[in-house]
Amino acid sequence: MAHNLEITNGKASFAYAGRPGWHGLGQAIPPGMEDSETVSELAGLNRTVALVPLYTMVGGEPVAVPEKFATVYADTGFVLGVVGTRYTVVQNVTAFRAIDRWLADGRVKYETAGALDEGRKVFILVRIGEDFTIAGTDRVTPYALVTNSHDGSSGLGVKLVSTRVVCQNTLNVSLREKGERIGIRHTASAEANIESAAQALGLVSRQQAEMMQRFQQLAQMNAGQTLVEQVVELVAPNPAKVEVSLTERQRNRAIRRHDSFMTFLQHAENLPTIVSAGGIENRWGLFNATTEWMEWVDPTKSTQLLERRMVGSLEGTVSDARQRVYDLVAAV
Repeated sequence: MAHNLEITNGKASFAYAGRPGWHGLGQAIPPGMEDSETVSELAGLNRTVALVPLYTMVGGEPVAVPEKFATVYADTGFVLGVVGTRYTVVQNVTAFRAIDRWLADGRVKYETAGALDEGRKVFILVRIGEDFTIAGTDRVTPYALVTNSHDGSSGLGVKLVSTRVVCQNTLNVSLREKGERIGIRHTASAEANIESAAQALGLVSRQQAEMMQRFQQLAQMNAGQTLVEQVVELVAPNPAKVEVSLTERQRNRAIRRHDSFMTFLQHAENLPTIVSAGGIENRWGLFNATTEWMEWVDPTKSTQLLERRMVGSLEGTVSDARQRVYDLVAAV
């Protein structure tokens, strides 16, 4: 399942305001009911996660594993992960309480919320502020993405993004977007630090406004054939021009990627997303066309690969091709 949403008793752990996700799963948030209690219940995020001692079997007898605990759903005992002694569970309702304080602003509303990977990963997306318009027609909606995990793979994070998160793949895209991320470890001080993250969100939102201005500048700058060739060389170089030796399998893979990308660029001018970006002739349009191909068209990239990269993206350890493309097209 590309969406990777948690399914419990035939019900997807996902709630949404307005339009549903591409997968058509989840529960709609009724207008006027955008409070944390309703959203967490609709998304199945109001379950309690507990820490229990971890045991192994030795000679047919249970033996406690020193300084190791399992994180489990308190109602079913389903094991979510294995953690150490310093780990403190940050319940989903704790994250929702912090967001409730943001809602007092009046401009903040819940957009989506859900659980992935059988409940190990959780995301809450809230819409903040007003939309930006780039190149006259390309509307960008600012969101704050809150992520949490219950398997010890990552802490709680807050980041401003512009991708509506409805599943695992779109979560990956949001986590790789350029911008600041506020990270909070799962320790005894985690709950107090969530309030600090809420306060810091205002500072990050100003950075996002500055980013939108940079995007607008890119939309007004001509791409040019030389820049297009540089992007192709970065993203999907022609194997005939690669100096290093390639195996037959590597060469065939490189040919597939190069041919696919070149064909995509030739027809990108007619794509709605590129039209709204002002066309491929400007740098903003070229950036959007390139990233759209990388995320959704590249014939050598599998959904499974995207899902395995999720944790690395969250912790900031993945060197992302999207960022390299942005640095290239944004260079003056």
